[in-house]
Amino acid sequence: MRHRPGTFSIAVRDRETGTFGAAVTTGTVAVGATCPHVSANAAVLTQAFTRTDHGRDAIARADTGERVDEACEALLDADEHAEYRQLHGVGRDTEFAFTGKECVEWAGSRVGEDYTVAGNMLAGPEVLDAVAEAYERAEGDVPARLLAALQAGETAGGDERGELSAAILVHAPEPTLYHNLRVDFSETPIEDLTTLLSEARSARAQLREETDALLGECPDELLEFGVKY
Repeated sequence: MRHRPGTFSIAVRDRETGTFGAAVTTGTVAVGATCPHVSANAAVLTQAFTRTDHGRDAIARADTGERVDEACEALLDADEHAEYRQLHGVGRDTEFAFTGKECVEWAGSRVGEDYTVAGNMLAGPEVLDAVAEAYERAEGDVPARLLAALQAGETAGGDERGELSAAILVHAPEPTLYHNLRVDFSETPIEDLTTLLSEARSARAQLREETDALLGECPDELLEFGVKY
């Protein structure tokens, strides 16, 4: 059955580059529109019976200097439906993961060094184990490692209904267009996200070449678009 609550996701902190990132996939459409949230200080995901304000508010509180675990706990304490939620993420120095008692099985989370993983309505706990292990083993930049984590979760069984959408969202000191990627509806969203990331990397390099050919040399700042969050 399509279009029911459920997802698996990962939030990460890369201390070496000062980057925060989130990746998520689910069995309904447009998961990137509601679940992942990032800033220069945190990455947080809200899922199960998603409350997008929890992600947005947790990030805002982290940006004022509050610990992400304390921010998330305060938001859940004020939510009468908290037991239907999953909320997890990383801040500057802390990790946090919560799975409410009313989340659909299988549901749970993993907390590692500089990352958290959570999911609900999954094939089983092996999905989250695979996501965590793949992220730890993966090489490359944050988007590449996040994608490897999603791919591993899918291979391990993923969402028991199959996935329909996926997203990667990254906040880095030097943002670029492949830091905000979404596949909103597809029978193969993670495969499509893999293609999209590759094409976005190529497009970024090609844009510099085409601009030089069109205008001659121009200031680098003209091609520093930033990223929409």
